[in-house]
Amino acid sequence: MKPSPEAVAWGKRQASTSPRWSDDKWNRIGTIFGLVLAEDGPKEQEQAEAPAEGESWRDAA
Repeated sequence: MKPSPEAVAWGKRQASTSPRWSDDKWNRIGTIFGLVLAEDGPKEQEQAEAPAEGESWRDAA
């Protein structure tokens, strides 16, 4: 079920009024929580770490 056009418009208005975090702030928050924030998702690494088709997460352990 898709949201109504009114709901989409409301969401865009809400998003436009929300504060934006700078890259510096994201990095500071990441440091506090011990996270490393990548600029682009590691597509190749995610595919290499994904379990083979038919293999469940329990089998991978």
